[in-house]
Amino acid sequence: MPVTRTAFLPLLVSVEDDRYPDELPLDEFLGNLGVAYTAGPPYGERLMTWTDLDRFGLSHRALRHQAVANLDAMLGRVRLHGQPPALMLSFDGLESSVLLADEFWDGLEGSVPGDLVVGVPARDVVIVTGSESRPGLEKARRAVDRVFFAGDEHLLTRHLLVRRRGLWDVFRPARPRMRPATGPPR
Repeated sequence: MPVTRTAFLPLLVSVEDDRYPDELPLDEFLGNLGVAYTAGPPYGERLMTWTDLDRFGLSHRALRHQAVANLDAMLGRVRLHGQPPALMLSFDGLESSVLLADEFWDGLEGSVPGDLVVGVPARDVVIVTGSESRPGLEKARRAVDRVFFAGDEHLLTRHLLVRRRGLWDVFRPARPRMRPATGPPR
């Protein structure tokens, strides 16, 4: 029987989800999103607890370091599908984990109009577009709405996220400028 070594991956979770209790070592990410950790392969079936860390003899910091290193080593599996203005990411059902891989996003910068914007409504759904692509932003919003309407076991966020200067933030589109009135209101 072959012996397999346990490896860890970071996994985005909604911190508002009651299924993720206090016994999980979580790191902050953005808004209602946190980073949990899963052991595998297979990944994503079970999240690491503080008890698991003790059993493996790992600190939270060592777990985080190993998980990020494993994610970086697996980036060759990430694929983009579709056509502009919006693309879909694929990564073995753990697509949202790729948001934690700076190297991947650094390589995509400049390939979309404006800043990178993603919809990440669920663990296994990431839609990629640019901040200056109105059709791409509309397509990403529709996709996020559809995932939330259909319901998914691992919902994450309704917000689109934008990557600026190497950091993710909630995307807030620029407001259209008001034209000055040319006369009194009617």
